[in-house]
Amino acid sequence: MRRGRRRRVTPLLAAIAVASCLGLPHPAVAAPEPPPLTVMVADTDTMGRVLTDPDGRTLYRFDRESDGDIACFRVCTDTHKPLLNPPGAELRLPPGIAGTLGTVARPDGGDQVTYDGSPLYSYAGDLQPADTNGVGLFWHVINPLNAPVPAETTG
Repeated sequence: MRRGRRRRVTPLLAAIAVASCLGLPHPAVAAPEPPPLTVMVADTDTMGRVLTDPDGRTLYRFDRESDGDIACFRVCTDTHKPLLNPPGAELRLPPGIAGTLGTVARPDGGDQVTYDGSPLYSYAGDLQPADTNGVGLFWHVINPLNAPVPAETTG
């Protein structure tokens, strides 16, 4: 008969086991912090430098929204996806980009990311990073005024 290796029970595990049996509260374990949500900048073929989500999808603003009032919900969000901030995530802009990121509570739940007060959306019809198919009568890309110009590469 083969003898198995005995595992050591650490003092913390033993304390948790005893506390569980006695009905005592478990020691608090800190939840990991979510990674930051960074709004990026990308070059487009037709609209210049624009704000994008972390995956490179162009971000849009809706003219019919102001002062934290959300007008795009229900059916509208089938094509215009709100950029939501994961609970507790820090919002970041790339270095050198002016403007302020914030959030606004959506009527259908969640906190939507804003840039200088405008709620941000991606567009379902944008298939590749930096596509700008969502521009329309009331929908616009966001061109940060001070977006740095990328260095030219030689090759």
